[in-house]
Amino acid sequence: MSVIDTRILTEHVYESIRALILGGELEPGAKINKKELADSLGVSLTPVNDAMSRLAGEKYIEQINRRGYFVKSYSLEDLKEMYEVRAGLESIAVRLCLERASDTDLHTLARHFDGFSLPFKSGDLSRYTDTDKRFHGMIIELSGNSMIQEINETTGYVLKSYQKGLVRPPEETVPEHAEIIAAILARDADVAQTLIARHHLRSARAVSRQQQR
Repeated sequence: MSVIDTRILTEHVYESIRALILGGELEPGAKINKKELADSLGVSLTPVNDAMSRLAGEKYIEQINRRGYFVKSYSLEDLKEMYEVRAGLESIAVRLCLERASDTDLHTLARHFDGFSLPFKSGDLSRYTDTDKRFHGMIIELSGNSMIQEINETTGYVLKSYQKGLVRPPEETVPEHAEIIAAILARDADVAQTLIARHHLRSARAVSRQQQR
């Protein structure tokens, strides 16, 4: 196998394991069985080991001496800081999004929460959580800023912040999303930037309140 083929394989294994972690198939705190992973992915242990080293460096997993690799479990303090980071980066991202994205893309973004209304019915919460992830991820994508995109891709800060589920109830966040979307459709960058920063800082404060209990 050539060096290029080896790199492609290692990248594929890395992306596959990362997706398992972010998708919840590998749960926080779970021990990772490298042999089972290699077998399920149809590869040798070498690309799995390479991927593990990279994932550990990016803090998706952690190595505990003599015990192996475990999916990293984030503390409430970690989550609070993630939402603070999101407030900063996504507020800039939404401003850039409104400056650069087409009307078609903005209308696609704005339709994410169509069909949701309070009170939620059975199954709505899970769909809402998935939609929330896609909505915020699309804002970053439409920003057109490769550094913001790279920070999110390499750290996974958006998806990692959902590790303990939604930190605030839909009764609070549904109206906030509606306000953000109205500002997006109006291409009002100042208002959208303020609203999305406030949205995430409220979540950070909600996590802080959980810490104090």
